Amino acid sequence: MDFSSAIQSKMRDVNDGSTEPFIIYRDNDGGWHCDHTQNQYGEKFDWVEEVKAQDPLALFYTGADFSKASFPSVYDTILCDRIRAEYYIARSSGKDDDNLHALVCYFNDNVSSFSHETTDYLTTLERPLAALQEMTPYNMATDYEGYEYNPSMTKDLADRIEHEVRDRLRTQTDKIAQEIQILDGYRELNKISINDSDVILSENPDAEYRYMVIENRYTQYYNDSGDNITYAGQTNDYLEAVSEFTKRVQYNADCVQSRRDSHQRMDGVDYIELKNNDCLPGSDREDFTGKLIIVKSSELKPEYRSSENQLVLCSHGNGARPNAIGTSVFGTELYTGATVCYGRHQIAGIADHDKLPVWAVKKLALMEALKAPGVFEYGGDHFKPHRTF
Repeated sequence: MDFSSAIQSKMRDVNDGSTEPFIIYRDNDGGWHCDHTQNQYGEKFDWVEEVKAQDPLALFYTGADFSKASFPSVYDTILCDRIRAEYYIARSSGKDDDNLHALVCYFNDNVSSFSHETTDYLTTLERPLAALQEMTPYNMATDYEGYEYNPSMTKDLADRIEHEVRDRLRTQTDKIAQEIQILDGYRELNKISINDSDVILSENPDAEYRYMVIENRYTQYYNDSGDNITYAGQTNDYLEAVSEFTKRVQYNADCVQSRRDSHQRMDGVDYIELKNNDCLPGSDREDFTGKLIIVKSSELKPEYRSSENQLVLCSHGNGARPNAIGTSVFGTELYTGATVCYGRHQIAGIADHDKLPVWAVKKLALMEALKAPGVFEYGGDHFKPHRTF
């Protein structure tokens, strides 16, 4: 099981305040285990010492240690404790330094501000602290009185770690994708993602038809099930396959362009990409609740990197508040009114109203005039896809 599932298996102990000891550890294959360490008579199982030898970062707890904490709090605490355990091992072997200590303190103080993508990635590693050190390009130690690490570097370091993890995960995905067979032994030759679809050209030299073109449309809403292959055609003629591939890519590109033209014609929406300097200075560290926020364009697929997809009226979410446990930011798109959810790390900040595109100014004025209900309320029957990579 993964790290989250292992912790979830002991949440009943946490909620009950159980004093029965358990151990959480990672096996040699990267799987996680969270097991009680003694029998009903209080006798420790023989295998416990073997597990501790196999995973030096294994940790012992009881449910009562967490004082009925929430799942995110237990998750963050155990991850930070493993990183701290790795630090103690480094220190005992003579590898301690001020920078490593500062990095441990920094992560402990800021773990809740990282995306689930980043923390989940760290739990897959045998040595998460070593990975954090690799991703930190400068010394975090400080001479500031009362500080264990340099506070002026925290925001930049968080962004660097988030981007580095994202790059590492994409690299892993690319390597896996090269080995995965698409269908019946067909391997991917080319893929273009556009208009919520993947158009794939694949080949199987041993099949009756050597080439296959697939169009795979993403799920429309979170509560719909699975992906949907809307087209699969086969041929032995490479040029015919390429022609079909490019035709379907062009069709989807035309659909995107048609929507843009419609938005321009009906609402005066220009294809404008909003940047960090379109936000109020320092607003990425403020409370987003009830504010008009800007989604980072780098977090959206290329065809969605424009203002009508970036401007969101934030309604709620733990991630809306700085330094809160949890990262989810909920709201409604200003242009479509659709309910969306992003991670706090995907938000550039609060929009500077003096730099808004004309269509957005008009939209806000109309909403104010109509006193539109539900703008800052929870809800919506469906979530729109993130439309992110």
